[in-house]
Amino acid sequence: MSVETAIEWCDSTWNPIRGCSRVSSGCMNCYAERVAARFSGPGQPYEGLATMTPSGPRWTGEVRVIEKHLADPLKWTKPRRIFVNSMSDLFHMKLRNGDIDRVFAAMALCPDHTFLILTKRPERMQSYIATPARAMSVSYIMDDPRRWPELRRRWSEVKYAAERLRRGKDWPLANVWLGISAENQATADQRIPPLLDTPAARRFVSAEPLLGPIDFSKWITLARAQLIATDGKYDEAKHGAAIQARAFASPDAWALHWIIVGGESGPGARPMDPAWATAIRDQCDTAGVAFFFKQWGGKTPKAGGRELEGRIWNQMPRRA
Repeated sequence: MSVETAIEWCDSTWNPIRGCSRVSSGCMNCYAERVAARFSGPGQPYEGLATMTPSGPRWTGEVRVIEKHLADPLKWTKPRRIFVNSMSDLFHMKLRNGDIDRVFAAMALCPDHTFLILTKRPERMQSYIATPARAMSVSYIMDDPRRWPELRRRWSEVKYAAERLRRGKDWPLANVWLGISAENQATADQRIPPLLDTPAARRFVSAEPLLGPIDFSKWITLARAQLIATDGKYDEAKHGAAIQARAFASPDAWALHWIIVGGESGPGARPMDPAWATAIRDQCDTAGVAFFFKQWGGKTPKAGGRELEGRIWNQMPRRA
């Protein structure tokens, strides 16, 4: 568990799950794999989950629920944006649905926090979220006082929230944003469609490490399409400001609400072409989608700085 983090687009990280495995080229220089291998000795937090090999750090493929950290967000009184499982993937195939249910129950019990989930396994995510009985399974875990001693003083509030879930209300959770990682056009084409088929309060993409150009236009031009349907044609001078205003005021109408771009960092970091980043920024600007530029990357995350064409891009969608 980490209360604070250097990741610019969130306030904290929360790791109730540890362990992962590689799925695509974006995983080649995974920082989480590198950190886990460093702390994989006997008695250390990632024992059995990663190892150092002649070819570098490697996940072992084992994934583990960290029981003592499941309730961490309940102890954080100040509302914050929380990156869930920076050291794993919540929708890894080694996890049972019941394990994921417990993480969602904790998030449901913390409505003042915003939880940001990234996955490279969107098909599992879509299947999990869309299962009709999923909200009920989560509600029964919420409504168990033995699991959540921190909430005994407001148990009537907990029971009310659990009952709403059982009645089919409040699902998907309004404080949970779902996202996918995509490093190039091929992974974007593969992972974004199942993300769009997943009910979510907000949907986002982390294009980090960005290893090639990505054209997001077919997923982020809903604003323009709506205006064309209303007025018959699109006029930049007339509609440009309206697109920006509507995207931030009513992001639930957008297919994708937020795109993060970042270069790779660490040993062997692969360079990011500036044209790839500026093209995505321009696509977001035209369509009124929030754009966040995380870093250029390099030997360290801060090596290249965060400025893109002379400014910092920290846009975020509003909460649902």
